[in-house]
Amino acid sequence: MSLNFPAQGRDYLMDVGVHGGTQVPTWYIALFEGDYDSQEDDTAANIGSRATEITAYAESTRQEFKEAAATGGATSNSGGVATVTLSAQKAVSGFALMSSAGKGSSTGILLCYQRLPSPRTYGPGDVVKIPVSLLLANAV
Repeated sequence: MSLNFPAQGRDYLMDVGVHGGTQVPTWYIALFEGDYDSQEDDTAANIGSRATEITAYAESTRQEFKEAAATGGATSNSGGVATVTLSAQKAVSGFALMSSAGKGSSTGILLCYQRLPSPRTYGPGDVVKIPVSLLLANAV
């Protein structure tokens, strides 16, 4: 299972890491329920409608990605896994890291998208834990 970094996410990483662009201080996790494979032209403006963002949860905003310092080209939120409490039955099929906290927001930057191997269904009141790991590696 690997993350897809569409052009918008890769451009952001190059602009900040190489060109001295403005860093996004906080990334947020968006959950999706659509049967969707990420595309090269996915952006924060279109991913919500393409992949069908889940907004039926108790928390008022997307949950923060609280990442650890990178080591070996990797980081994760294993020390602070994000959680949401669903308010409706949903089949979670993927997630994305986005720069906007607003549930269903189409502004900001889409860093990456991950489709899960198979959807997992949760009911109202279920707490969904969202572990996220990022790894940048050379192509083999």
